[in-house]
Amino acid sequence: MITIQSAESALKNVYLDTVINDINTKTNPFLTMVQKNKRQVNDKDIKVGIRYGDSGSVGAGSETGDLPNGGTGTRLDINVPLKNLYGTFQITDKAVKAAQTSAGAFSSLLSSEMSNLIASAQNNVAQMIYGNGLKFLSYVDTANIDTSSKTMVVPARFLQNFVVGVKFAAYTANNERKTAADLTISAVNASTNTITYTGTVSSTALNKYDRFYLCALIDTEISMNGVDSVFMGNKLYGQDVSSVPAVKAFLKSDVAEDALKILNEDEIMAFFDEYEERVGGNPADIILTHPTVRKALFENLRGTRTNIEGAELAGGFKGFSFNGVPLYADVKCKGGTLYALDSDSFAMHELTDWTWLEGDDGSILKQMSGKPTYQATLVKYADFICDKPFLQGKATNYSATQYVPAPAV
Repeated sequence: MITIQSAESALKNVYLDTVINDINTKTNPFLTMVQKNKRQVNDKDIKVGIRYGDSGSVGAGSETGDLPNGGTGTRLDINVPLKNLYGTFQITDKAVKAAQTSAGAFSSLLSSEMSNLIASAQNNVAQMIYGNGLKFLSYVDTANIDTSSKTMVVPARFLQNFVVGVKFAAYTANNERKTAADLTISAVNASTNTITYTGTVSSTALNKYDRFYLCALIDTEISMNGVDSVFMGNKLYGQDVSSVPAVKAFLKSDVAEDALKILNEDEIMAFFDEYEERVGGNPADIILTHPTVRKALFENLRGTRTNIEGAELAGGFKGFSFNGVPLYADVKCKGGTLYALDSDSFAMHELTDWTWLEGDDGSILKQMSGKPTYQATLVKYADFICDKPFLQGKATNYSATQYVPAPAV
């Protein structure tokens, strides 16, 4: 007979390995590549030493001269608290009893619920990979912001992230905040995907950019750090690096232009020229960008009859080769943005991999208070850290929609 204990045994011994594998290796090719660099943490904080500069331990000399002075180079120590990642699995008592006499029905029930949990985890982790520790709510095209009625129309899939009373701010793809004071959600209209807010959005910024990224300001920086955490200007994981330019990532931003440009082949090659000059070569082993950038690049390559060579990335993901590096297009990536990343520089620092939260008695399924429903909690304490930010590159603040209107006549 199928019981709650049977369900617990299945979650622990059958489904947990599948959950770990699917989240870690089937979410994003870059995350899959970084899995080989896991670091075990034995404290609540991650401590990483970032070495930069030349140690001077190798050099030419005369036959009888002094040997090079060996050194360790320069080191920047950073301290980052582990982030708490959670997922919940629920099953009703009625569903358990309905499947008591059929192992097949019980297996189908658990498989269906686990698939939903995995999909949700993959979606959230994939979004964090491109973040900087802030809680992402949605993007919004500036054409869909009405400053007179103080409303924004957001994509339907993000509407569930908006709750009345939540404070938020608008940022560019370069993580520049474009709302001087906090905005507050005052109403949510699910039928029109519209949120109403209090506060002010800069009209100057609306005329310059075509897309903003909205992040919550309650419990900021509780999300896992992502690749954007190394492109925060004078801040690196919360530490001031304004006096340490050698440790900073390379950033090419189109902010100086009065009109947005399309991130096409010419712009991308110009970016790589500067990136390789800055870092002394091309250490990138993956390029991440948005599908609209990929489309513009495809159009350029077709126009010049350039052969487009496909590439299979880690985890079985598909992309194509550009400048000798595999390129992957991801809708989670910010529009008008391209990353050139060295995956060996990143690591997942974790206390444990994904596991079930257990009670004192070892049980993982607990009845929810006042409900005929049992819940299990999936948990992981970890963060995504780069120890060589100076090898990473980002081109950003180009047109997010890859459309530039004709100049006014």
